Amino acid sequence: MENYYASEHGYENAYILSDLEGWSSVNITSSPHLERSIKSNVDRIFDFTSYVNISFPYDLTCQNFLKETKAVLFKTSELSTVTIFDTYIEVSNDATLIIPTRKLSTGYLISSSSSSSSQFAVGSLNSETDLRIKFNISNNVTLTLNGTSFFTGDTFSISLEKFETIQIYHDAGLSGTFVTANKPIAVFSGDRCAYLGYPGCSHAISQLPPIQEYDNEYIIPSFFQNMGAFIQVVSPVENRANFTIGTSTSTLRFQAYEFHNLEIGQNQIAIVKSEHPVQVTAYAKGSNSNSPYMTVMPGINHYLDYYKIIVPENYTNNYLCVIIPRQSVDNLRINNLSVNKFTTSFQSVQRSIGKMYSIPILSVSQGVYVLKTTDKVGFGLLVYGHRPYDGYGYAGNFVLP
Repeated sequence: MENYYASEHGYENAYILSDLEGWSSVNITSSPHLERSIKSNVDRIFDFTSYVNISFPYDLTCQNFLKETKAVLFKTSELSTVTIFDTYIEVSNDATLIIPTRKLSTGYLISSSSSSSSQFAVGSLNSETDLRIKFNISNNVTLTLNGTSFFTGDTFSISLEKFETIQIYHDAGLSGTFVTANKPIAVFSGDRCAYLGYPGCSHAISQLPPIQEYDNEYIIPSFFQNMGAFIQVVSPVENRANFTIGTSTSTLRFQAYEFHNLEIGQNQIAIVKSEHPVQVTAYAKGSNSNSPYMTVMPGINHYLDYYKIIVPENYTNNYLCVIIPRQSVDNLRINNLSVNKFTTSFQSVQRSIGKMYSIPILSVSQGVYVLKTTDKVGFGLLVYGHRPYDGYGYAGNFVLP
């Protein structure tokens, strides 16, 4: 998606991590109609062991309100994880886990910080994909698209061919916009330039899970070395949820496609528990030295007992935030080492669904990390990092197993 307006150069990195110890391969393909000068820097086949870092040109960025051929497909020979790092400008980056195509579907709800410059992009996996976008626009202001004015409740329709994309942008928030299609699609959302207490603005991006992958209970730790977290809860149906911080609980009531914005302070932990599944996104609010970033939060039922993730280079401080049942902490291994072999920057505990969860935040350096529990108990994982005037964050998983 399009980055901060000052970014006119740079690239996007895709880290592909294979679970196989030996050689793996990845075949990267794009539309036959993609501009040749771009396509020549996109389509390729790589052989690799463990992981590979692949750069893509700035020209692959989607432009607002245009139907383009800018979707890219990764096909690996082995089960793999793909994480995208948007590095088009040094002080305005973010990262997102990429959802496997088998987990994509036809219904999504947009989430963004609603602070300014909200945007989302849709990519088509198949030919003759009929896309419908039912807008929810903050303050019911107008969005003009192809010469037509749209208000909240209005629907924009368009047909996409395989690998075609469209990106929607507005200075107002677009959270709660309902995106549907007759065939599976990929949807990315965020902010071109989010302001959340940080003196400047920062690009924020996450791929969104389809509605069928939502959960109904989330533990949400604040991001370490940040002023707190901005949390958005979006519901696809009429719903009720409890939002708990410490001993204080408030009740949130939703109409279909409605959202609520919430905040937690530095080092606080929140729990969201809803009657029906919801989507939860969280923004690190930044600090005087690092900027905001966006993360789709994993629900408790998204937790896995194995992750292989990447911590990128060139960041001053990097952290792994683990959300794990307390009785399984001693069974957690990171690169075959116990947790006590790592520096714990912050530690807390939280009760949810009758269990006590331990939430250590571990300081790590760049590189590949394999996290697993020897007792096969699932746990949540957040990966994030900072450097002067910049930050990134992503979840180890946010789709149901």
